[in-house]
Amino acid sequence: MLMRISVIMTSYNYAKYISEAIESVINQTYTDWELVIVDDASTDNSVDVIQTYLEKDNRIKLYINNENLGLAKSIQKALKHTNSEWIAFLESDDRFYPNALEKKVDVIKKHNVDLIYSDVELSEHSAPLDEHFDIVKTKYLNTSKNCFIEDFDKIIPKENIIPTFSVVMLKKSLLASCSFSSPCKALLDYYLWVQLYKAKVFYINKPLTFWRVHEDSYINKIHYNEFQKLLFRTSIVFYTSSIINAINYFRRYFVTIKRCNGKIKFVFCNGGEKSGYSI
Repeated sequence: MLMRISVIMTSYNYAKYISEAIESVINQTYTDWELVIVDDASTDNSVDVIQTYLEKDNRIKLYINNENLGLAKSIQKALKHTNSEWIAFLESDDRFYPNALEKKVDVIKKHNVDLIYSDVELSEHSAPLDEHFDIVKTKYLNTSKNCFIEDFDKIIPKENIIPTFSVVMLKKSLLASCSFSSPCKALLDYYLWVQLYKAKVFYINKPLTFWRVHEDSYINKIHYNEFQKLLFRTSIVFYTSSIINAINYFRRYFVTIKRCNGKIKFVFCNGGEKSGYSI
């Protein structure tokens, strides 16, 4: 018996890549899917490209934002238009391997699981990420087998071991319960996974997604400062521990709090901004 999988794709000015992304869904060996695309007010011809596929396949749906709302709100909008209990993500500049959905559905059929993710093939422009994920695999995923991540609740507060949105499939009910208000927009995915630290997480130790990293990638366009990183780390402590520990963690990062030119200035320790951050 087939189960419907809802694939969420957000689109913003990736007209030159999005055809490959959409076709990688159309060409899946697993056929019971719907593709929900939310275009975030693209200024290139992304919408025109997407609309050519609407005419070819009625499993594809397009919703267009009247103004640029950002990744978090676009994903939430897409969620409202999905019609299944399982959500897969595919960013509009990535592509699935042909058996990506089939392999993950096989896991659902065999195991009691909440979230599934796979290894990823990285583009040729991602040498620093290659090195990072080699370290992650050696430290946390020292396995040659598909397996449950038994210590996910202990690992995820320390390190995001899930490479990118495009490798994930999870229960819609879990995602719907998450806050999307990440203190760092660039770390939205990590912010969601931290909230799901108690989930049953299954790792497929083979690439099922091609992750295209380029100069216009979302990960390279969104920047954040030391204060935002501090807020983010504090939020992780809050979700996985307690509000008291989160407050204590936050306080340990400050050397002084003082008023300067009518503004409150925080001066960081632990390698933060030496000149402080004003609000």
